[in-house]
Amino acid sequence: MTEPNIWSLLEPSALLDPHPIYRRWREQSTVLWDADIEAWLVTGYEEAFAALRDADNFCQDWRRVGVDTPPSLLSLQTLDPPEHTQIRHLMLEGFKAADTEVLEKTVRATLDELLAAVEQHETFDFVSRIAEPLTLRAVTELLGVPEPDREWFVPLSNTIVDGMDSSLRPECYEPGVEARAELSALVKTWLDSPLPDGFTAHVVRRAPSVGVDREVLLNSLRVVLQAGFQTASRFLVTGLLALLRLPPERRVPVDTDTAVHELVRFAGPVHVESRACVRDVSLGDKKIRKGEIVSMFLGAANRDPRMFVDPDVLQWGRTPNRHLGFGRGPHACLGAQVAVQVARIAFGTIGRRFPDARLVAEPVPRLNVTEHGMHRLEVSF
Repeated sequence: MTEPNIWSLLEPSALLDPHPIYRRWREQSTVLWDADIEAWLVTGYEEAFAALRDADNFCQDWRRVGVDTPPSLLSLQTLDPPEHTQIRHLMLEGFKAADTEVLEKTVRATLDELLAAVEQHETFDFVSRIAEPLTLRAVTELLGVPEPDREWFVPLSNTIVDGMDSSLRPECYEPGVEARAELSALVKTWLDSPLPDGFTAHVVRRAPSVGVDREVLLNSLRVVLQAGFQTASRFLVTGLLALLRLPPERRVPVDTDTAVHELVRFAGPVHVESRACVRDVSLGDKKIRKGEIVSMFLGAANRDPRMFVDPDVLQWGRTPNRHLGFGRGPHACLGAQVAVQVARIAFGTIGRRFPDARLVAEPVPRLNVTEHGMHRLEVSF
């Protein structure tokens, strides 16, 4: 058996389409050891699903395997139950406090405004002109907070995503930590300022009574802002790219939750989630030792033919569709339904108004394996 070449995922062709590599790995084994980064690479659906759901054996809180974690990194994203349960329930309350009808109106109005601005151009960059401004407006509307300057926020946010690839690019780790601290400073101003009723005002008011530490609250609000923006904006880009690679006669307006979930399965941006093994345990046919890293390749699992019929084909009515694009288990994406709502509005509107939209240049991918995205996606509507 040949060892997997994890570095091949950084090649431009793989950043645009890693699935040939995923298939080769899965044909060897659904759980492979990579000696270069000293981690298990999981490409099988059942194995990834099992590890994501099993917080007893596979932890997100690396303190459980002896790794020192500074307080600034303790959040909804990095705590495990039972600590995680309190902050997760509080954030769920926040989503319930948000007005989704107002959010929908804001997204539709913003999209109309952005489309009107680009319709006069023969070609334009979908990333900077539509995806990023639309999702930043949506996530700040959801949170009930002022929209930050996009020229400052977007590069900072991308630096945080780059830091997620630090096992492959160690030079990205420190800038990612510094970017998180800078973003936390913005979030701190929310906690210290009066805000309109909604998500953030609700969780800030409720946190002391439910026992959520102020720093954990601050870090978790940073995570919701960061992850909400990145996942939604990158999905608009990877999703549109998948649609525009189809011939026009095979496209549909992706305006139902079922269709959006199929596009998430096929072209979702989040490709990797990693955990640490808490105790010796079996996963698939492999013995995982305490302290070893297990990286679930969600993009690969979502094309596992053992789980999905014709996995490399978009089937708009696919049900059931138990994809892993939003994760599973205790750390499943809290804002999945909001991300689906924004995508349904965007893809539905674009599909109906611009059925002959086309790519006018090869997309320029970002150098990210964990969360795929594009520097530019030049299109014509």
